[in-house]
Amino acid sequence: MAVPTLKLRCFPTALRFHSNLPSFSTLRPLLCHAATTANRNNKRSKSNNNTAPPPSSPLPKPPAGFVVDQRGKLVSASKHRLATLVDPANNLPLECVVRREFTSSQGHQCMLLCPVDLPIQILRSTGVGWSDVGDAELESIMPAAAYALAKIRMYLVYSGYCYTARGGFCYSEENIFDFHADGKEADDSPTEGVEITHFSQEGEHYMIYTPSDPLLFVAVKDQNGMLQIADDGDYDGANVNFCGQELLEDPAVSSAIDEETEFNTLVEEEAALLDSLLGKR
Repeated sequence: MAVPTLKLRCFPTALRFHSNLPSFSTLRPLLCHAATTANRNNKRSKSNNNTAPPPSSPLPKPPAGFVVDQRGKLVSASKHRLATLVDPANNLPLECVVRREFTSSQGHQCMLLCPVDLPIQILRSTGVGWSDVGDAELESIMPAAAYALAKIRMYLVYSGYCYTARGGFCYSEENIFDFHADGKEADDSPTEGVEITHFSQEGEHYMIYTPSDPLLFVAVKDQNGMLQIADDGDYDGANVNFCGQELLEDPAVSSAIDEETEFNTLVEEEAALLDSLLGKR
């Protein structure tokens, strides 16, 4: 199965981690780690100058299920903010958080989704770098990977579209590293990731890592409420008909991504301001 990628703004969609290393977007997880150094310096400068945003500037739209007033105070929160994708290749589910809900230009009900659990990838050490792991090798080392995660109180989930890990895991900007895996062109942008743990089997050393950027899916809801991933192909079913490529290029998708980016920026600025007030920066 080819790995579909969302062409718009380089956002990944239904990426199968055990097939290829994805190219991750520039959108950061909302609460998982700090902003980049450049952003931190910019925010520190703003906070030191006590430059407040214009009163008329509207606040970014919060994630789906939340309502805030004009000052950003929470008014209400829905208890139902999860959705489940089913990978047609293996019928395995992937539980996701609904980040955005919107209607496409063609009238399709769509969602921007992010996995609840932590997406993971496994790489093999070459002694001087890292190499992709093929499907056959990956299947043989999964029990050892599950044991390595169990040692740090995490649980390996055989989920649809990608492997995920469940459990507490926190990291900061300093924990993010860049690398090129074998087979990738030197001129390509490096992959950004955070090492979760490592393990050895039969003389080989492996690393389990998670991308520093979130894995996002654009999904379409059919008349029965089932979700279909929007990829580069066409989907023609009894309850929904759409061209995946056209949907990924739809202005409504761009708008949803812009909303997510703007909200993420607000969260990072609030964190930087709080740290500044507390004397941490």
